[in-house]
Amino acid sequence: MEKATRNIIFRIYPTKKQVLILDSWIDLHRELYNATLQERRDAYQKCGVSLSYRDQQNELPEVKRVRPDLIPLGSHALQETVRRIDRAFQAFFRRLRHGEKPGFPRFKGKERFDSFTYPDPAGWKILEQTNHKGRLHISNIGGIQMRGKPRVALQEGEPRTLTIRRKNEKWYAVISVRYDKNQLRRESPVDSCRFIGLDAGCTALVYPSEGEPIENPKMLGTVLSDLKKAQKSLSRKQKGSHSRLRARKQVTRIHEQVSNQRRDFLHKLSASLVSKYNFISIENLKLKNMTGSARGTKENPGRNVKQKSGLNRSILDAGVGLFFSMLESKAEEAGIRLEKVDPRGTSQRCSQCGEIVHKTLAERVHDCPFCGFVAHRDHNAAINILNLGLSQAGLEQAEMWSPGILGTWKQETITMLPA
Repeated sequence: MEKATRNIIFRIYPTKKQVLILDSWIDLHRELYNATLQERRDAYQKCGVSLSYRDQQNELPEVKRVRPDLIPLGSHALQETVRRIDRAFQAFFRRLRHGEKPGFPRFKGKERFDSFTYPDPAGWKILEQTNHKGRLHISNIGGIQMRGKPRVALQEGEPRTLTIRRKNEKWYAVISVRYDKNQLRRESPVDSCRFIGLDAGCTALVYPSEGEPIENPKMLGTVLSDLKKAQKSLSRKQKGSHSRLRARKQVTRIHEQVSNQRRDFLHKLSASLVSKYNFISIENLKLKNMTGSARGTKENPGRNVKQKSGLNRSILDAGVGLFFSMLESKAEEAGIRLEKVDPRGTSQRCSQCGEIVHKTLAERVHDCPFCGFVAHRDHNAAINILNLGLSQAGLEQAEMWSPGILGTWKQETITMLPA
């Protein structure tokens, strides 16, 4: 039976005594992380020796003998923190090989280290899980109240790892669970031939090949004034002061609120689309390139920097990349076909006759002089994305809905080019 792993996030409610223990454990894991990094740096700089994960993992018994306060944390959790450093160095060397900005592993301050992980079920277990409530038992801490309702019950899968995370004075348990893929299966649409293409729009979140555009709720825009005030207040506080810490927490709370609202909206939207369509075609976006700064360099300064900054904020606020990622995951669970296509030229090519109709970014209407097809440019692009996806999947034609020249809706058959 084919397997799949899902990460499930639960809110946990430790007692005051348990919070003190968890805080101290995170500090000890951070201390171990920094000491492991320091040892690697010193070994190479002073002796030319590159330490491996196995070298440092084998030192842990001696470290625990000298530092008995590490013993309650559990051997496997300590090993995972050492492995965390090893992964950081592996990523560093990989970036070097590919000519990217290397980003040498850095020491972690108190505000930059907020979690630790049990890499296997040793040291923790789920005591009970009914409806949306449960209890998590951690060795040397005891039972902790847990709240959350996964789509598929934990008992139906095999819990693998546990990460305890502290975020803005709240505590979370991230449990990775191994399921049979059949257990994750979502209901697929009753109609077996519904197809849709999605174009990431500038004004809307996405423009579908059929139906109305899905508007961007602009979660960040609703709290932007409050966020600016909180950030200005933070910038005026003295570094290291308690007032600065309170101001930072206020900024974090606003970002957390926006993030939660955005994720909730995108989860519901992606689930809705997967329940309606059997074939979904989306753009293979390079968001890192799309949201690059226009500032340029001192020698070659960029133009329209403020406008580009606003566009970048709008793209990131919409969460298109996160939405497409959710859509891909849910489509896999529903057993429906999802294709990612190269979006180049989809706005310029007429979806009805295939001719190139050049348009600037400011031109929002596609008006084809060759066949007379008129539509919003993003809607025209969405039909092209659907056509490309169907062609990429080896399908030759599909029935879909597209707007007529007069804005009325009519059913058309789009003939595909050979794959």
